Amino acid sequence: MIARVLEAIIGVILLLAGVLKAWSPMDFGRQIADYGIITQPTVVTALAWLMIVVECALGTALIVGYRRRIAVPAAILLIIMFLGAVGWAWYTGATEDCGCFGSWAKRTPAEAFLEDLGMLALIAGAWLLSRREPVRFRVWRFGAVAASILAGIAITAVAGSSDRQSADPMVRLRAQSPARKQFEGLKVSGLDVDLQRGSHLVMLMDTGCTHCQQSIPEVNRLAKVPDLGAGIVALCSNSTKEVDWFNGKFKPEFQLGRISYDDFMRLFERGKTPRMMLIRDAAVIRIWDGVVPPADEVRNSLSGR
Repeated sequence: MIARVLEAIIGVILLLAGVLKAWSPMDFGRQIADYGIITQPTVVTALAWLMIVVECALGTALIVGYRRRIAVPAAILLIIMFLGAVGWAWYTGATEDCGCFGSWAKRTPAEAFLEDLGMLALIAGAWLLSRREPVRFRVWRFGAVAASILAGIAITAVAGSSDRQSADPMVRLRAQSPARKQFEGLKVSGLDVDLQRGSHLVMLMDTGCTHCQQSIPEVNRLAKVPDLGAGIVALCSNSTKEVDWFNGKFKPEFQLGRISYDDFMRLFERGKTPRMMLIRDAAVIRIWDGVVPPADEVRNSLSGR
């Protein structure tokens, strides 16, 4: 009984992870690519779908006790694979989000590594405590696993075709924030610039984000480009103390304003830090995720080219 309880706990975690990833398959694909181990888009997409199906099937098999002699060792191997991936990300600093639950719960590779160690201990304990195979209701157990596989595929297909999972960040932003002027009425503190009028290149960032910190010299150089056509500002949801620390340490050549967490997440919409947004009269006209755009791209976007 203890072995079955331990298996069920791991099964619920795996099934939940699979379903949440199925709701945002493109976000999960981007998180896989962020590890830097596999980056070819077709392979990344195939791996994302495969992982969703495996987690749904294996999680359900552990919950209902189907084919324990296969499911439990398979879960052990899967968790060891997770440990290798998040351990690599922790060591190299390749990504700040493990992607274990897609885009629904952000956890660092270090946190995920420790959690996976705990999961490995639980499932290994279940395997050592009992290897008996349930003999009743085998057809129903198989049916539950098959249904979870079909549900995972169906959810992934439906979610993947939605605007919220589009490869175009502008389409995703409009789906998340349908107002024509996404910055209209935005409450900003610590900023002397009026974002409701004129053209601005807005950097969405977090003061503790390593990628954001590393991009500051490049953004500073862009801010000094003559005739750029847009002033550069940054927005974050950090505290005043954190903003003061950031300004003192990194000396940005642009103002850093503060907005609410809800407004930040609405504009960020699961993008990649730093997110650079070109706006004109409070309406977003171009987005760059994870990169600082060249000056020519900014000028061309403003001129409609």
